[in-house]
Amino acid sequence: MNVVESSAQQQPKPSNDAPALPAPLQQSPAERAAASFRQAELLSDLGRRREAIAACSRLIAEFGALPDAAVVVPCCQALRLLAHVLRQLHRPADALATLDRLVAAHGGRSEPEIRAHIAHALYQRTWLIDDAAARCEACDFMSEQLDAQADAALDAWRLDARLLKAEIEHHRGLPQDALATLEAAIERFEGGADAGVVLRVARARLAAVLNLRELAQHTQAQVLCLQVADQIETGLAEAAPELRLEGVRALALFFDGLGLDEVARRAELVGWLLDRYGHDASAQVRRLAAVRAHEWAVGLRDQGDGEAALAACERLLGTFARDGDAVVQRTVATTLLHKGFVLLDLLGRPEAALAVYEPLVAASRDGATPELRELRVKATAGREACLKRLRKTGGLDAGELPAELFDAACDTVREGRKLGDAGASREAIALFDEVLAAHAASPHPLMRRQCARALSHKTFCLLALEHFAEVVEAADAMDARYGADASTEMQSQVALCLQYKSTALDRLARPADEMRVHDEIVARWGNSELPDLRARVAGALFRKGAVLRRAGRFAEAVASYDEVIARTAMARDSALQLWAAKSLINKAKAFDKMDDLAGQAKAYRVLIARFGESGDTALRERVANACEWLAEAEGRQGRVAAQREALELALGRFGTALSAEQRTRLKRELQALKTRALGRRAKQAFDRVVRRKA
Repeated sequence: MNVVESSAQQQPKPSNDAPALPAPLQQSPAERAAASFRQAELLSDLGRRREAIAACSRLIAEFGALPDAAVVVPCCQALRLLAHVLRQLHRPADALATLDRLVAAHGGRSEPEIRAHIAHALYQRTWLIDDAAARCEACDFMSEQLDAQADAALDAWRLDARLLKAEIEHHRGLPQDALATLEAAIERFEGGADAGVVLRVARARLAAVLNLRELAQHTQAQVLCLQVADQIETGLAEAAPELRLEGVRALALFFDGLGLDEVARRAELVGWLLDRYGHDASAQVRRLAAVRAHEWAVGLRDQGDGEAALAACERLLGTFARDGDAVVQRTVATTLLHKGFVLLDLLGRPEAALAVYEPLVAASRDGATPELRELRVKATAGREACLKRLRKTGGLDAGELPAELFDAACDTVREGRKLGDAGASREAIALFDEVLAAHAASPHPLMRRQCARALSHKTFCLLALEHFAEVVEAADAMDARYGADASTEMQSQVALCLQYKSTALDRLARPADEMRVHDEIVARWGNSELPDLRARVAGALFRKGAVLRRAGRFAEAVASYDEVIARTAMARDSALQLWAAKSLINKAKAFDKMDDLAGQAKAYRVLIARFGESGDTALRERVANACEWLAEAEGRQGRVAAQREALELALGRFGTALSAEQRTRLKRELQALKTRALGRRAKQAFDRVVRRKA
């Protein structure tokens, strides 16, 4: 939304019959006021802000007392422009006072063009207030002012005020209050015919979905998602692009609410999304649909379901392959990379994968942008992996491996994993040894993959049995047999076994050897872009920091944690974000050992700022704990106000993430702080009385 709209079309056209008088005498006050505003607007556009302020001030001083609506409109525009420029000059208090002056002077006017400026100003002023509670009050004030007049043209603004208030309440950790605000808005404005009102009601419903999920009311949230999607679907042909975007969001939110085991329903929903929005006239709608379909394909790949992932990739490519939008085409190219990965590493079809990578290499050969160069690097690496696999197998394909032999090995590994998950580690190891004894010498890629999985699961079971020396031997055997295999899955299995080895060395009290393993993991996979391997590297650096902290080498431990934090700075994967959160917590504890209370408090504040808005349960739990630990650190520094603020943040914003015991403890500490503060104020008042009497 533009802060100041152009007034070029609001001016009366010059009459051809007007007498040829000198310009100053010919113009009416309304025309002169409009011309003065255009001059101030031009000065602002040219970056001459102080001159724009002076021009606005002159206009208001000259015409501000005139009651004519044609004069009041440019005065309102000038006051809004003045507030905008003052905000640009980092003078929010003056900007707020200017908007308050506008509302006080003209808030009672009934003319539609003036009421529109009042609504703009009321909404503008909410963004000048930093305190969350005060912003909520500003939203209520805006609603009261707009509700005082029954002009239906202001309904969109009335909804904006309520939507903003609900958003603030949600971020304050008050989902119940936010939900009440949204439900009241939906009930009042539902059924409106205005396109802006329909759009905002849809947004209110989707905002209510997030708050319902915060309150663990998942069924109601799913129903709301479908209500929005169905309503938009009914009038899809006439719906504005902004409303169709909300339709995509509704389907995406419904998708997120489905369980991980509801694979068929998720696939059906993505198909529905592509059918309805895959060929939309709006590029922005198609982009959002393409990204959601791509994320679904990647999720299937990460779960190891190669056939389903391949089908998802094919569906996306069939929908968007001929799309002319550059952003959609980037998603298509990334999907082709994932398709090649699925064919090569999950399905063991290097010939088919090569047929995917070859055109990508050719298409990106002359790429001038960083995105195209990165695409060519990845496609070339995939092509080389295909050729290497084909050379290694001597043209052997999956058809030459007896299907019954391969299926039997897969079933044995699967059964062993089930036994291991159930705690029957010895029985599981016997099955894994059976597969290794029969097929460890097989050159076929698919059988080698099954043997690698068997050895990896065996290593885990040995760790569960606390046979730590055997864990080290099994991990070394894994690296020796499969460490040189360039396939992604093999590298991931080797990295996992080295992680098990580091845990075993920790239990064997061999910190120097454990450190060497952590350094080896970082050296071998530190540059990988695959989420699984990035997580292994982050975990290795975190555990290295823990070893250094236990050894009293706190500065080195902090450096290791900082590397985790830096490597995951842009990560969206929850596993990587969790490693960053753990590293920030351990970094703070290292600062505590170094008696650096300021550094400790800063680490907790960074954690809260970075992950405070996360919906991930594990991250929210750590942020809530960080609030409590921050309060403790601030209290040890004697910063009572900051300590109280941290406790209030923990209770108000993350109350649902706290255990009952922790919530009770924090409330007791907060009450004690308030009581002490009240006691200090009472003592100060008593001392003042005593001094006056003396």
